[in-house]
Amino acid sequence: MKLFNKPFGEYLQSAKVGIGLLLAVSVIRFTLKPMFGIPYEQGTHFASVSILMPILMLFYAVQVARSGGTYRDVLGMAAALALPTLLFIDLGIAIDDFGGIDTYYTDLAHGGNLNAGLHMLGHVFGTGIISTLVLWGIGSLIYVFAGGRKKVMA
Repeated sequence: MKLFNKPFGEYLQSAKVGIGLLLAVSVIRFTLKPMFGIPYEQGTHFASVSILMPILMLFYAVQVARSGGTYRDVLGMAAALALPTLLFIDLGIAIDDFGGIDTYYTDLAHGGNLNAGLHMLGHVFGTGIISTLVLWGIGSLIYVFAGGRKKVMA
């Protein structure tokens, strides 16, 4: 049984604008503290990929519904948003920890007191797996409301 209806690269290609926005927010989040001196508590909600991902999922789930896609396509789009975000976050943590730059990615109150490997591994589970499943759930609800067709099992 296949997980997606199309090769994963097609989902990445379809979501390239959203992935670009997630990258932009990740870079902004990385620079808020070291370049602009904005404390975590003041700036974290303005540069949050956790807030942006469900907003993007709304758009892409409607797109899947209107194009005649299925729930597997919604899952593909959810993974296409969550997995690059995982890469951006883990890259930010690695640069922060190993480069000695103090950013939001290793704020002491939000995972920064862990060792870098455990922190990045936690994001593999949290952002890579959990976020994909949560986005799939959100996207599936939106898919239904947007008129997505149900696939008949044979």
